[in-house]
Parts: sequence; structure tokens; C-alpha cells
Amino acid sequence: MSKPIYVFDFDGTFYETPTTDIPKLEDAIDLAMLRLFRDKLEKAPNRAEVLRKLDTKYEKMDKREVCANIHNQNGGKAGGRAKYVSSSLKFKLASFSDLLRGRVGKGSKSELIVARLLAKMMEPDGVGNHRVSGMLNLGLDISQEEIEHYYKEYATIKYRNIKRNKLVEKVFDKAKKDGCLVFIYTDNSKNNVYSGMRTLGYEDKEVLRVFDMFDCDGGATKKTKRGVDAFKCHIGEYCRMKGVDFDVKDIIFFDDNKNICNFMQSQGIRSFHVEPDEVKAVKDVSIINRSFNRCSA
Repeated sequence: MSKPIYVFDFDGTFYETPTTDIPKLEDAIDLAMLRLFRDKLEKAPNRAEVLRKLDTKYEKMDKREVCANIHNQNGGKAGGRAKYVSSSLKFKLASFSDLLRGRVGKGSKSELIVARLLAKMMEPDGVGNHRVSGMLNLGLDISQEEIEHYYKEYATIKYRNIKRNKLVEKVFDKAKKDGCLVFIYTDNSKNNVYSGMRTLGYEDKEVLRVFDMFDCDGGATKKTKRGVDAFKCHIGEYCRMKGVDFDVKDIIFFDDNKNICNFMQSQGIRSFHVEPDEVKAVKDVSIINRSFNRCSA
């Protein structure tokens, strides 16, 4: 027998936005990747070549593109512009190598600027993939396992300024009351989801399982087909383990990112877009994979 399967995003979905915790999270991610970059660069035999390529990219970069939070997509906002980067002569004349060595400025603010610039120059491993996947393409033999370790070790934050989204809370509570299967699927990490859930007053056991991007084909996000396919496999495996029939049409998915909702809908997953004052069903788009009953090898 099949059961409805409720799947919730966490960041920007379980709690109200805007909130200062989202910029804090984004900064922590970029700083964690900068730390990994520095550690790998220190012993890299091709250090000079890697830096030369980044110096060239930095020289050609439109500094006006650099934002206070360049990756915050919640609410469709890119974040405030970091005018001190685009207008400062010292940043225009310096190379990325200079910035990395602290020759232009020191302290937490300067370090964060370097982290944002590195993130901006990286090329994600596949369209729609998380920016941290760009670490794979820096020429430093960085592995997916190293990215995951540094992310979970150094980009786990304590959520302090979040409040429950009452609309999502109502759906979540009803799903549990009705005996539905309830999961969280995030492009963040499990560590941060559990941290945030506890801040909101939820217990870990209130969801059957948290799937993060590192569970999905080595770090593929909800914006990639391989990430979503891997997620479907995980859900299917869980259902079979529990003796529950599984079909993708049983999944009901909630996310605050409309692009993700549309993509999930196109992959045969019924989706709802979470906005600050309503939860809105996504209109049918070109739906594929309506029945996903087994995983391909």
C-alpha cells in the first residue's frame, strides 16, 4: 500500500524570510571553501599555475558583480552590492594573489571579500549545481569528500534569528498526524538542518530522514537531474525497506525557490512554492518520469 510522501526543503521554507541567518549561512559556506582552497594550495605542486589562472579571471571580472551576499537566491534577491570592492582603487589594482596573501587588507571583512571573490570565479560542476562543486575544477585535486568534510566542519552554523513559517508548520503537523511519510530534502547539509530544526523547537525524530546534497550522487543539487534522480532512489529504497509501495506521484514537495519547484514538477514531483504569505501549487509544466518505481544501475 502506498502513502503520501511529504518532502520539505528547510532553508527559507520551514522558517520565515527574510532573516539574517541566511547571509550568515552563505558567508560560512564561502569561508569554509576558502579554507579548503588555502589548505590544498599550500602543498600543491602547481600552485603558481592555479594562482595565475585566478589572477587572470580576477583581472577580467566586473567587480560590480560582487555582492554582499552573491549567492542568496531566496526571494529572488541577489544581495546588496559590495561597493567597496568595485569602487576601491586598491582592489582594482591588486591581483587575486595579493588579496589572498593579505597585501591589500587584513581582518574578517577582507577575508570574507576574498572568499566571495573565489566563489564568484569558480565554475560549478554542472549546470544548476551548488557553487561549492566548483572546488572540483580549480586544478588542486580537491575531492568531493574533502568538500563535504570542510562544509560540515566549518559551515555548520547556529541558527539564532529564525521563526517558524506558520503555513508550513500547519502542513507539516497535518502530514504527521495523518501518518504520512515526512522527509526533508536540502541543498544545505544535515548538520545545518538539524541545527535549525532545534532552534525552531522541533525534535530530530519528527522527520523520518534528512537527505542533503551530499547524499545525492556525490553532491548534486535539486536543480540537477542527477541529484533529483538520486533523491528518488533514496526515497524508493526507504519505502521498500518499510514495505510501502512507492511511486513518484505520491511525493508532495515544498520549497521557497520557485525555480526548484518548477524543476521538481518537471521531474514528475508534485510541487508547492512557499511564499511568505501563501503556499501555492505549481502549475503543470512538461512533466516527465511520472512513474519512477526503480533506480537505474
